[in-house]
Amino acid sequence: MSPSVSPRFFSAKEVAKHCSKESCWVLKGTRVYDVTEFIRMHPGGEALILRRSGKDISRELEGPPHRHSENARRWMEQYYIGELDRNSTEHYTETLRQRGSRQEPNETEEDSGISKCSKVNDETDLVDWRKPLAWQVGHLGEKYDAWVHQPVDRPIRLFESDFFEANTKTAWYMVPVVWMPLVIYLSWYCYSLLAQGSTRLFITSDYSVLIHKYSFPFIFLVGVFMWSFVEYCIHRFLFHMRPPAHNYYLITLHFLLHGQHHKSPFDGSRLVFPPGIASIVIGAFYLILKQLLPEGLGLSLFVGGLCGYVIYDMIHYYLHYGSPRKGSYLYGLKAYHVKHHFEHQRAGFGITTTFWDYPFNTVIPEQTF
Repeated sequence: MSPSVSPRFFSAKEVAKHCSKESCWVLKGTRVYDVTEFIRMHPGGEALILRRSGKDISRELEGPPHRHSENARRWMEQYYIGELDRNSTEHYTETLRQRGSRQEPNETEEDSGISKCSKVNDETDLVDWRKPLAWQVGHLGEKYDAWVHQPVDRPIRLFESDFFEANTKTAWYMVPVVWMPLVIYLSWYCYSLLAQGSTRLFITSDYSVLIHKYSFPFIFLVGVFMWSFVEYCIHRFLFHMRPPAHNYYLITLHFLLHGQHHKSPFDGSRLVFPPGIASIVIGAFYLILKQLLPEGLGLSLFVGGLCGYVIYDMIHYYLHYGSPRKGSYLYGLKAYHVKHHFEHQRAGFGITTTFWDYPFNTVIPEQTF
């Protein structure tokens, strides 16, 4: 809701009616929020919000079990729709609603994706959301880091060109469609290659070990595990590098690689890597293993790593849009990853597993009350 528009008023009875997946409202004091669009994104699951629909959630925001961050509270303001009028009659509330509806945008704007997000305050926002952001963010300088880590629920346009813009977006199912056939083929090829009995790993010039075909599943799993380390390193040291405030190009590069994801974490079209960009990292991974190890062994590790990458992208998408069962492994991962986005951007770099956060001391701390 734009600051220039007078708030709409709702009776407690009307707010209480909105208690389903199709329409879910909550209160924070006397402020009314329509969180319907956020239900499936909530790290605590849909049921947690639905049980509190139509009620004041001020106490839950403070915790326990979880104290919501300033970013989470700022995010919630995007769903603000009006105020609770405790003393008005049902007829008076309806009159106010009708009066407020005449002040709202027309149907065309209301139906657009932009209208579901927070309105831009031209006096405080650092970029012009009506224009592509890719060439603007580099000018933010020392303000960039704070700005990019204040997430919003609105679409981002990176480029003016429709062609370049389209190539920055990828549907989640394209990842398995493109890469899983290659994983299946290379798995068969590696097993057949190892079955020939000619793949040996030389420990010294005089001593070597035969790589048996039945060791392929183990080598494959080692490749998956290796990818989890590569994933951690890329996420921490590349995606979360702090570009120098004076370097326009490094800030722009950071925003294109990962900053845009932190600014708009629920943009479903940019949660997985476009195959073209992913192929660069995958190709480098393959060339390194090819140079260091015999073909059968190196390729077996590579195909395991490639499968690990597919698992990573699918889990990452699910952590943003899925609703895992409470108490499950993915439920814990989702809560952990959301904390990374909203509160602990310098920790919690593991996606498929939190394993590597422990030896590198980047585990997100548990909250205490």
